[in-house]
Amino acid sequence: MTDNFWDGMLRVLAHSTILCIDDEELALSLRKQVLESAGYVVFTATNAIQGLEVFKANPINLVITDHLLGLESGSALVTELRRLSSNLPIMVLSGDNTAHGPVNPPDYYLHKLEGPKEMIAKVRSAIIRAGRK
Repeated sequence: MTDNFWDGMLRVLAHSTILCIDDEELALSLRKQVLESAGYVVFTATNAIQGLEVFKANPINLVITDHLLGLESGSALVTELRRLSSNLPIMVLSGDNTAHGPVNPPDYYLHKLEGPKEMIAKVRSAIIRAGRK
């Protein structure tokens, strides 16, 4: 691949904006710190309604959402996000090892026990794949 391709990919990564949605505020804060330290712009929301408001008001390149959002389901949120932006990459966080709901490839699952390096690698991969479309 050419240097121009990699320069373009680095620009995509450097200017990518991520929306993280989780009702556990400590986990949300830590995730935001990790992503910002990797150079991403990060918006946060603590519920699906707030997440949709942030999504509609900002250019978002990737959404990371908890599968369970209090009384709400991350699956319902994913369905609405998919309706609003069919090509948006969505990463679902789960403490489970099984896939849930309507999230289909090329989207991603992230186990809550995966560490920061694994999360950054999956985020980077998702954004690069979305940038190639």
